[in-house]
Amino acid sequence: MLTKTLDRIKLPSCRLEPVWLIHIELGPEDDERIRLSLCDEIGLSYGDYDHVAFETATGTQFYRGSEGTASGAMDVATTRPVRVLSFSIARDEALLTGVMDIIDRLHSYEEPVVYVRDAYARRSGASGR
Repeated sequence: MLTKTLDRIKLPSCRLEPVWLIHIELGPEDDERIRLSLCDEIGLSYGDYDHVAFETATGTQFYRGSEGTASGAMDVATTRPVRVLSFSIARDEALLTGVMDIIDRLHSYEEPVVYVRDAYARRSGASGR
């Protein structure tokens, strides 16, 4: 059976657009430079808006370094405060490359925690403005 993709489903009040949803964990050293650079260089558009992102309150990250990492091999796991920055971009390889370049350039982590997921974003209007 052939399944429709969400962007082909006709909805009366909106349409769904394929995007990549990006989730970045930020440590205490990571100020707003990452978000501001993403806004300036990528735009972070959502429909007719730009500079659109979401940042969570601080939570707790758990980790244990292994041999060869900046922390070195650790006997027990440790914790640190983190928050999550989330946003979506069009499914465009050049945009994704730009996002990853900004993260690599500005993130405080040796191995930034980043997830990229296929998702669909709601867009207003049946005509797909």
